[in-house]
Amino acid sequence: MSIHLTLPVGLELRDWADQVILDLDDLGAFGKLESDEWQDWAVQFVGNTGLGTYSPPNPYQFDNWQNWAERFVDTLS
Repeated sequence: MSIHLTLPVGLELRDWADQVILDLDDLGAFGKLESDEWQDWAVQFVGNTGLGTYSPPNPYQFDNWQNWAERFVDTLS
């Protein structure tokens, strides 16, 4: 199974985060990014059973949301 996620290229953080929630809608209820604390928002994907056997990267190991997002998309594709 492959999951299609929107790449973060050319998008602002909140725009990309909103799109990811739409991309993953069929796999569970994920929370919307409500602040600039992207790592706190992104950790909801780590270990989430709705994503099956995929292992999203730990956002706390990244200083930049775009680097994490690119890795996240790559991991789920």
